[in-house]
Amino acid sequence: MQIRIGFLLLVCLCANAKGQQEIAYPYKTCFESAGKQYKISPGFLASVASVESSLNPSAVSSSNAVGLMQIKWPLTAAELGISSRDQLFDPCLNIHAGAKYLNQLEARFKSRMLALAAYHIGPTRVSAIEAIPKSTLSYIEKIYQEEALLAHSSSLADLGSCQIAGLINLTVKTHHPKQRQVEVIEWLTETQRFCSIAKLTGFKNRLPELMGTADADGKVDRLLDRILALKVNLQR
Repeated sequence: MQIRIGFLLLVCLCANAKGQQEIAYPYKTCFESAGKQYKISPGFLASVASVESSLNPSAVSSSNAVGLMQIKWPLTAAELGISSRDQLFDPCLNIHAGAKYLNQLEARFKSRMLALAAYHIGPTRVSAIEAIPKSTLSYIEKIYQEEALLAHSSSLADLGSCQIAGLINLTVKTHHPKQRQVEVIEWLTETQRFCSIAKLTGFKNRLPELMGTADADGKVDRLLDRILALKVNLQR
């Protein structure tokens, strides 16, 4: 099933956040730097990376798309001024390359929606068709959903949802290791559905620092892996 481009633009999900909150997520300074340079919201860039690679800088697809933003090697990379495949494993460089590419696509198609479609299936194909495939519509929707989760995290926290800051405070204030682990597992089980991949990945990266010996048996780490795997599978 396909939807005409003109109609697609009329029903755009437009989840771009108003007044993004100060949220911590992996490679945040790199997303902010690239966003400033190419006039793209850092949260939007992080959302593209979440959907493209689950924020894994070592990700390589079967079509040889590499890194956080899944830059195709060698053609797209060469167009973006990248001469070595190894460079694409540098998180900041990869993010800047993805931001530059999105900026170019948006300038070409005069639409962020069509730029995302071109990022997913290639600009030549977007130029040649009058309709966007259902799979690409799903891809675009996932990016907007992830952006909305990331951008509205503080608003969700007010409703008792994805309070990552509160969870971090919990790990600091709960001194008994076993009790700390129980409370963190309970929190993740109850509220993970409101959390973006970026936020959960950020918490996982800080797990050794925040949990210490409280997660010596790895229960929290394994739970986070299962939650992240489920979110990634739902986006495919």
